[in-house]
Amino acid sequence: MSIRPITASDWPAIMAIQAQCYSELTPESLAVMQSKWQASPTTCLVIEQAKHIVAYALVHPWAQGDAPSLDTEIAYKESNSWYLHDMAISPEAQGMGLGKQLLKYVISQATQLTKHGIGLVAVQGAKDYWQQHGFLPAAPSITLKTALNTYPADACYLYLTLN
Repeated sequence: MSIRPITASDWPAIMAIQAQCYSELTPESLAVMQSKWQASPTTCLVIEQAKHIVAYALVHPWAQGDAPSLDTEIAYKESNSWYLHDMAISPEAQGMGLGKQLLKYVISQATQLTKHGIGLVAVQGAKDYWQQHGFLPAAPSITLKTALNTYPADACYLYLTLN
């Protein structure tokens, strides 16, 4: 198993995993997903196991207390915080601890680069999962309140402060 930055040839597998994992929202388009990667190619990652992509994380700089709207292309923004836009594990690889390994890797990278923290929007009942990993509810910005209207009703913004 290896964690590495996304390459152009990984996108068919990433899009297949996204389609398998999100039942309560319409999967984002390839162009939207790739815009996250293009905004921060070194922080968008995959887990490769036996030459197969089994998980991915799209992480990019973004202001604390804010998140991009769903299905919206983004561009690079300088920020002292990161946004974990999406992390998904293929169904056949779930239960193997890959999510914890990928999150640990992302946190380690952010800490090394002295980022203040990592924000995310929990969906599909994942709020408890993220809170178990130290993410806490945070006050949303005005723009985040608008962005959250594009997410499912249970969407919740969470933030992990890094030391």
